[in-house]
Amino acid sequence: MAGELLQYSGLVTKAKAMQGRLLKREDFERITEFQTVAETINFLREQESYGKIYGGREEIQHRGQVEALIHNSILEDYRKLYRFGNREQKEAMELYYGQLQYEDSVPKIEEGYFEKAWSRIEEFPGGRMKRVLREIFGTQIDWLNILWMYRGKMFYQESPEEISTILIPARYKLKKLQFQKLLEAESIEEFQRLLAKTPYFQGMRPLVTVQDEVSYQRVMQRMYRRTCRKHPASIAPVFYYFYQKEQEIEHLTTALEGIRYQVPAKDIRELILL
Repeated sequence: MAGELLQYSGLVTKAKAMQGRLLKREDFERITEFQTVAETINFLREQESYGKIYGGREEIQHRGQVEALIHNSILEDYRKLYRFGNREQKEAMELYYGQLQYEDSVPKIEEGYFEKAWSRIEEFPGGRMKRVLREIFGTQIDWLNILWMYRGKMFYQESPEEISTILIPARYKLKKLQFQKLLEAESIEEFQRLLAKTPYFQGMRPLVTVQDEVSYQRVMQRMYRRTCRKHPASIAPVFYYFYQKEQEIEHLTTALEGIRYQVPAKDIRELILL
């Protein structure tokens, strides 16, 4: 245990320092009140986490330009943490790298990414590292599959065969029979009843509603907090920072879009879940 603390102390300390520079709720509340994109750009220039990436470039004036810099900021943070890690930590961070790519302001994840990452986890020699990676990636895989099944049934009335073509061929806490029953559910009501019996709910009222993205974020937040408590000296706090930074980028991109089209502040706050 002492060895793990020493091995991870520097990396985790650096990740937590970056976490401390994330925008706060009050920052987003202020942003939603801005009337122009230029006001948002000037505000970001003053923030420690974004000021440096501007590098004094006064030509950054448009939404597209600032979004490119915002998206690049997470790659800069990744590079800093990657350089700080040892070989095993770098290999773990390489698993996450595929989630940090953006195209046209949205995450771009290559086809087969999660399947490849899931299989690579088994190649790690340490049992502790495997447990942490399986918890993080496994929860994400299960919930992406749940949400894709939900959307296919709720919004597109797709058949199980059609839905199965977009699902990740891996499972974590969902048993094979549970997974199959969810896929074959003939109604949203049946889907939610079945979901309530899975380990993610254990009889509780399902979180999946029309606002299905909210459910995903709640589950991921709880998973990261729990994993970081159980394994404070591990790669978990680093991945939690990446996840929080991704959420911040998504909120900033949404706010910039709303400000550009003069969406009322209260509506922007609802869109970014404030």
